[in-house]
Amino acid sequence: MWQKFITVPFKVCLVVSLCLTFFSVNLLADTDKEDALSSTLSLRFAVPNFPPYIYLDENKKLTGQGIERVTKVLDSMKLNYEFELVANYGIAITELRSGNIDGFFLATQNQYRDRIAKISDAVLINNWSWFYKDKNQVDLSAPQFKTQAKIGTLLNTNTQVWLQDNNYAITTLSNDVETLVEMLLADRLDAVFLSESVFLHALTNHANENTEIASKTEASRDFSVYFSNDFIAEHRWFLDAFNSELAKLKAQEKEAL
Repeated sequence: MWQKFITVPFKVCLVVSLCLTFFSVNLLADTDKEDALSSTLSLRFAVPNFPPYIYLDENKKLTGQGIERVTKVLDSMKLNYEFELVANYGIAITELRSGNIDGFFLATQNQYRDRIAKISDAVLINNWSWFYKDKNQVDLSAPQFKTQAKIGTLLNTNTQVWLQDNNYAITTLSNDVETLVEMLLADRLDAVFLSESVFLHALTNHANENTEIASKTEASRDFSVYFSNDFIAEHRWFLDAFNSELAKLKAQEKEAL
């Protein structure tokens, strides 16, 4: 009886020990695999021109808040990467569908993008705001505003999707912010609905014009990175690893304040 009592736990311990050893070996193997992949993995991103988040500086070098933060995360993961500047998000989606790129940023989430890609945690926060001339006293809450106001936004962006989903009549879909600012200042538009930082950045080019622009924030959205479904299927560890490094960066920035 005593011998049986001793033998059974010994077998159990042996099995548990073997299982733990097997688990540890696999865990180390997975870690080694990720490290090996990190050093050889090369990612291609499409980045829409979207100052101040992403744009070319005077030396034709990609810069901006989005480029700087995503680059820090990718560098900390010891990855190889390249960025392709594109005109708008529609082109980025086409490139992703064609398999020419592995991801694009910065982007807010929508159901159409979710069908072909996986989104990361928030890299930055993007405020969607209305802009209009203060003297025009635009009533954003009036029922007729949706159908009668002359509204402009950028083509192939989530602000366009939001306006359409909420039954706003869009007068102008532009490929560049500068056109929207000029149209608003010339009273060819009643309001522009756009990323707050993007519009304000473009407005600085018109600082000499004596026009008061009012604004109202409609919503705040996470600004993130989309990675193609094919890429994530091939590298299942990647998204968690990216989000983990992003969280570390945010924590370091918070501590530095």
